[in-house]
Amino acid sequence: MLIAVLALLGVDLIVIVAFAAFVVSRGRWVSRQPGAFRGTIRIATGAVEAFGPKWRRGYGRWVHDVLVWTKGPFLFRNELLATHGMDGQRPPRPGEVKRLGKSPVVVQVRVGTAAAEVAAGADDSSRLLCPYDKAAAATVTPCSAGPSDPTG
Repeated sequence: MLIAVLALLGVDLIVIVAFAAFVVSRGRWVSRQPGAFRGTIRIATGAVEAFGPKWRRGYGRWVHDVLVWTKGPFLFRNELLATHGMDGQRPPRPGEVKRLGKSPVVVQVRVGTAAAEVAAGADDSSRLLCPYDKAAAATVTPCSAGPSDPTG
């Protein structure tokens, strides 16, 4: 049905296939970056440009103390959050975050005068906590490793 509507609007099938291939390949590239984790993010208090109070899906990775967040669903844009420390870690409230596995972790980080909450599944919790976990930072696993250009 969607393809028929797009064809009536004059969009060629090859354009649709090329766009779909680009989105899939971009998703694979983002998820394979060193230290990348799948999760959700929201602003808990204050205001941060490009983020709001609702949970938004995407991929994150740390470059030193900067969280590079690639917004879903198309993963076209990266947003940078320069964090100033972690305010705490907690399990999510029932129904708060979805589709992150059985035991997701929610971490609150300071971003200037605001606070952001980032949630990740139990499998990705070590990568989420990496800049604030001394044991993880001392290992060889990529926490802040990778290219110096965080914009991808």
